[in-house]
Amino acid sequence: MDRQTLTQLPVSHRADIVVCGAGVAGAFAAIAAAREGMDVLLVEQFGMAGGSATAGLVTPVMHSGIEGDPACSYLSAELRDRLRIAGGCDESGRSFDPMLLKIVLEQMLADAGVRLLYYTFVPDAIVEEGRVTSAVIANKEGLSRIEGRMFIDCTGDGDLCVRAGAGFRKGNPKTGVNQPMSLRYVVDGVDTLALRTLFEEVKARTGVDRCADVSEDGLYVYADCCKAKPVTLTPVFEKAVADGDLIPEDHFYWQAFSIEGRRGSIAFNCPEFFEHIDGTSVRDLTLAQINGKRAIMRQMAFYRKCLRGFEHAWVSEIAPMVGVRESREIDTDYVLTAEDLFLKRKFDDMFCQSNYPIDVHGEMLSNTLLDKVTDDGKPWYEIPYRCLTVKGFDNLMVAGRCLGAEFAAEASVRVQQSARSSGEAAGIGAAMALRQGVAPREIDGAEIRARMVALGAKYAQ
Repeated sequence: MDRQTLTQLPVSHRADIVVCGAGVAGAFAAIAAAREGMDVLLVEQFGMAGGSATAGLVTPVMHSGIEGDPACSYLSAELRDRLRIAGGCDESGRSFDPMLLKIVLEQMLADAGVRLLYYTFVPDAIVEEGRVTSAVIANKEGLSRIEGRMFIDCTGDGDLCVRAGAGFRKGNPKTGVNQPMSLRYVVDGVDTLALRTLFEEVKARTGVDRCADVSEDGLYVYADCCKAKPVTLTPVFEKAVADGDLIPEDHFYWQAFSIEGRRGSIAFNCPEFFEHIDGTSVRDLTLAQINGKRAIMRQMAFYRKCLRGFEHAWVSEIAPMVGVRESREIDTDYVLTAEDLFLKRKFDDMFCQSNYPIDVHGEMLSNTLLDKVTDDGKPWYEIPYRCLTVKGFDNLMVAGRCLGAEFAAEASVRVQQSARSSGEAAGIGAAMALRQGVAPREIDGAEIRARMVALGAKYAQ
């Protein structure tokens, strides 16, 4: 639609701060801003909060790679404590039940007074002189506008920013190709103790003890089998491919995790796709769902035939949200680079510390550890607040995996620890900016971090 037509759409909602996308970044941004006294409206395409962590079934939370695993977020610690009470996570908070996470996170939003608008998309935006005045929304009620004083894009793909005219990068700069996508799923009814005996038999036969672990009580399971590295299950997968039970792509990337509090449940970080992997393409997302379900049924047949313990198991859940690792990275006032990560750069306005590897998926995995390079005695890099303020706009911010980072750097910052911290920092920064009557970029990121610390955020020293 042209701008004149958009401005004639009815105003359905108004808020101090409008957050688009209720993944962990968006949920944390909304909660943090609401607790700072702002009227916050949170828009979400699914009927749940949590994004990749819930709708995408991405469990567990990856370790930051720093001793003590500092979350760099006070809300992350609170979420862990609430989840633990509900029986939905382990002591660290990293292993969690996606079902309980969506419930607890929604309760936190409600308790903070955040207004939620589920089943709603953001197809456009209205901008006047470097300021977003309205987000255009689409849902069962039709098209309308949300007016806001400040907007935070946590859609993962930078949808609001792009509709507003912000610049962005997308894909590997050498090839233009995005990282592979996945469609995760959960299998219930697994006899994990029987699976343990199989793993031990294969280890004894091959002499390879790698990436095939089940605890003695059967509650903890971790296994992977990626063609790029030899592991315990490699001969099992190679035989299945040779026999036609699996296709080669099934062996490129396969990973399994137990789910905290759900005996006999295993979450699979696969199937993974290497073609049609544009997370901003409706066609590609649709193909991922169609081809993904076909692959899941093939893999399930393989489990029943070749993996002891799966004889009476069943597929209990398939993610409604395709697992997109990378799409658009928005142009912000500072764009994080791979060099920043390798040199372990520190920033006065940082909100998050991380040493998670540059984790680029593909037929040959590239998991580049950051401890192989410059060591200043503080083995982590930092993400500056300027990665959250959108270049050229006075009231638009971004958080989550589409924050300001180049392709390689995004492959590290895309994990949930960084996403949570970025949302919290954006929410607090937006609230500070509104109270002071300035653009978010004029807020000192050190003040935001100080506020996060005062509320309970932990950082490495």
